[in-house]
Amino acid sequence: MNPVQRAATISLIATTVVVCAKLAGGVVTGSISVLSEGLQSFVDVLIAFGVVQTIRLASLPPDDSHPYGHGKAEVLMSALQMVLITSTAGFIIAQAINRIRQPQEIHVDWGIAAMVFSAGVNLLVSSHLASVARKHPSPALQSEILHLRSDTVSAAGLIAGLVAVKLTGWSFLDPIMAILFTMVVVIAALRQLRSVIHLLMDGAAPIEDIRAVEHTLESHAHVRGFHNLRTRTVGTTHHVDIHVLLDDDLSFVQAHDLAEEVEKQISRQLGGARVNVHYEPYHAEMAHQRAEHQGQTELID
Repeated sequence: MNPVQRAATISLIATTVVVCAKLAGGVVTGSISVLSEGLQSFVDVLIAFGVVQTIRLASLPPDDSHPYGHGKAEVLMSALQMVLITSTAGFIIAQAINRIRQPQEIHVDWGIAAMVFSAGVNLLVSSHLASVARKHPSPALQSEILHLRSDTVSAAGLIAGLVAVKLTGWSFLDPIMAILFTMVVVIAALRQLRSVIHLLMDGAAPIEDIRAVEHTLESHAHVRGFHNLRTRTVGTTHHVDIHVLLDDDLSFVQAHDLAEEVEKQISRQLGGARVNVHYEPYHAEMAHQRAEHQGQTELID
């Protein structure tokens, strides 16, 4: 089991414990905010289980059916996470509105205890997952961190709401807090979904990574220029395609060796990216650009 799989498994176990605490607290207290948190966390258990399986699938090497690897399984799982979160949020808000219309007495002490326990567990696990994600980037793991941190924020807000109910006796504060902090989770999920859609549509690598590739090429002693730089990210792996201009008088073998050297440098720069360099003779390509494209192709030399 690699570090990402191990971290996802820890998250699954922790989420299962937390959901049991929340559901028990919701049933005992009669609090719609605590119960709604338990229901949302129950969905998180299903998601966490899916994340464990997805990360295992994404770690498989490329094959004939998936020559670019299985990394997009993580991206698809991340998108599913966000959709499930927003769907669950709709159910929670509907239940909270019903509770506002038909108030019920709640017993807040057990609810506060359940939320404090949940917030503490989520904070510890999300911190561990974040340390793993810094060394081993993973879209699915990043989404799981977002889940846990959003749950921590929600739990803190619900604790404040339950304390307010205890101090004032105003039971309507409970469903209002449930609505407010559910919306916080929805906003975070929509932001994450936007970044996931970018990956699903084969969006370019982050601009800082593209700048790193350009710097590597510009600083290489034998690279005369480059163009057609294209990037995309599959799971956690960057894919880079680039046309590189080399001296015309190089032999085929020399040019091939230089192209492989450039590929290795870019791959190291981007943490193991898969790089495909198409090498071209500098003067011949410049003449071709002038004759066929009238300089319309952006070429950096």
